Amino acid sequence: MSDPIYSEAIARLEDALERARASGRRNMDAMSLATVDPTGAPSVRHVLLKAIDERGLRFFTDARSEKARDLEGNPRASVCFYWEPIEEQARIDGTVVRLSDEDVAADFAKRPRAGQIMIRVSAQSEPIDTLDTLRAAAAEAEATLPDPVTCPSDWIGFCLVPQRIEHWQGSRDRVHSRSVFTAGEDGWVFSLLQP
Repeated sequence: MSDPIYSEAIARLEDALERARASGRRNMDAMSLATVDPTGAPSVRHVLLKAIDERGLRFFTDARSEKARDLEGNPRASVCFYWEPIEEQARIDGTVVRLSDEDVAADFAKRPRAGQIMIRVSAQSEPIDTLDTLRAAAAEAEATLPDPVTCPSDWIGFCLVPQRIEHWQGSRDRVHSRSVFTAGEDGWVFSLLQP
């Protein structure tokens, strides 16, 4: 059975995400993902959250990408959401685990064909001479790949398993609400933080 404090932390994340989506604004699933390379240099970029549940937060990428290489070398990562329409923020720190081939294939199958084709033809993070080269490769793939498009072996997924979840809620009187859920030896602990 799951830890009730952890379940509450996940429920708060899901609730904030649903309220942000209900605002009608685009990309409320976008989260900043911070990783470090083998020298310890940090790197941050936005990725799309594809699912959240008691297992953690799932996202997908190309195995050749900078983020994938960073995570393979050091599985510790942090993500941050900022939902401006509801004036809330969430930060999740933890460790990533690779998702199964079945999870990856299921995600790939849900993507629109144009997205599947771009995943097939783009070697994410690798140099390219011009965007026209990529467009030509996508056009050729569109004409030749069967429907449905098969998931390439370079497409992988990660699940960020939380060890710390912080939620920030803005307030006009500047007494912002900050709460943190932290994994401990005896289970999850909840506390409030000063803003």
